[in-house]
Amino acid sequence: MKTAIVWSLLGTAVVAALAAVMPVQAAEHPVPAAVAGAMATVTLADHVKFVPLDSTDTTGHGPKVAVLFGDLKQKGPVAFLALLPAGFSAGPHTHASGSYIVSIKGNYHEFRPGEAHGKPLGAGGHLFWPANSAHNNLCEQAGGPCLNYAYFPNGFDVKK
Repeated sequence: MKTAIVWSLLGTAVVAALAAVMPVQAAEHPVPAAVAGAMATVTLADHVKFVPLDSTDTTGHGPKVAVLFGDLKQKGPVAFLALLPAGFSAGPHTHASGSYIVSIKGNYHEFRPGEAHGKPLGAGGHLFWPANSAHNNLCEQAGGPCLNYAYFPNGFDVKK
């Protein structure tokens, strides 16, 4: 039952994330008042605010996130869109929480350290990575930046 609820939430968030990256301009396709009034929040793609994942990243060339709900600095459920630059690899690391990742755009991989990175997930491809399990990720240079939906039910952290 718990897993079904998580995947239901994940599915809802993925649909919202996919809708957020569709090439729609607010002026061309405004959200009808009746629809907007029934929703808690509406954020069009051109209004999504990405910030550096690492607050010490002064160049702005590292991974960026747009938090959808939760708090990256607190223990507890958190979901975000992750924008990874083309060619980015995090290196081997773990998270204290399991992670659910859905690829939206780009050639994104996750794999165990020392293993070949295999095929990219592709748009709509998804994975679950268990808590405290070492892995690496890669956004291929080919295909431009990667955009992913990420959900961490027990908070986000990175241990290298």
